[in-house]
Amino acid sequence: MENLSYSFSTQPYHPKDRFDVWREEVNAIFDVRIGESELLAFNYGLTTSYLGALLMGCGTWEGATTPVNYAVNRTDQMIRRDGLDHYYLCLGLSHSIDGLAGRAPFNANMSQIYILDLAKELNSVIIAGDTIILTIPRDLLAPRIGHKDIHGLVLQGGVSDLLADHMRSLRARASSFKAAEIPYIQQATLAMITAAVTPCVANLKSAETEIDKALLDRVKVFIEQRLQDPGLAPSLICQHLGISRASLYRLFEQETGVAAYIQTRRLEKIRTIIQDNYSVSHRISALAFQFGFKSESHFSRSFKKAFGYSPKDAKDYAAAARPTEHARAIAMHTGFSLRSVLDQMATD
Repeated sequence: MENLSYSFSTQPYHPKDRFDVWREEVNAIFDVRIGESELLAFNYGLTTSYLGALLMGCGTWEGATTPVNYAVNRTDQMIRRDGLDHYYLCLGLSHSIDGLAGRAPFNANMSQIYILDLAKELNSVIIAGDTIILTIPRDLLAPRIGHKDIHGLVLQGGVSDLLADHMRSLRARASSFKAAEIPYIQQATLAMITAAVTPCVANLKSAETEIDKALLDRVKVFIEQRLQDPGLAPSLICQHLGISRASLYRLFEQETGVAAYIQTRRLEKIRTIIQDNYSVSHRISALAFQFGFKSESHFSRSFKKAFGYSPKDAKDYAAAARPTEHARAIAMHTGFSLRSVLDQMATD
């Protein structure tokens, strides 16, 4: 991937429109809201660039006053709708956050690094300020840290300070990186993050042994390859991978069961097909049968229970997510669209 860079600023817009313009961009990840008294003071800029499969975002407070606070949320409905499977690692240079990561309180002050899991809920208030953010695909980081839960983790200690220095250096030098250097920069960055995170999660309990995790990964790969096989069931998995039913069920204790996991992956796959091809006329019944559901009604009920909306709504949401005239004006002015950047991350 080329080291492409995108820039966006609310500066060109009328003060009363700036936060709405900002919301148009960040609603790809978060639901943001601001009070009337803070609205006119809001003014922010963001530059993003790729570091291989990592996305670095550098936010800058451009307001004439002291940075203001605003609410930043990520709801269960958003999570089910967009399916983002990334970590969000933020160094708040002059930015702070306070709220709930899932159900756990967390707080990160200026100059601290915190991590959010975009597959989990967030309810917080942010004081806008300068930031350096790394958005990291889960499969690049989770195996390095033992698949620990790091949602709302605030990094501490000397290695965290070294990571902060590394992130500042990335921001300063990003425009000068050569394409051949990017893979090494990505690996060095992941190694530094791992070194900073590991001491902070050393005392967290892991539900699985290393052997169990390796076996669970094998099972999940097998399931992924057989999602359209109507015979996909615990008996087939045990037969092909040579494990007992008891072992298989134990592996999926944290996943609410193997059958539920298979159905969830099928539903997520169908949702992706519907949303990625919303302009194409798909027969819902054909997709349901293709992925092992016995009837269209059973599929529709399962889909709505899993995601909170119907298959038809999924197509409508995808169509509605196309850039508005307001957002298109931003893209024409700056060449920036956060949603398109995230879409590119998902496909690369």
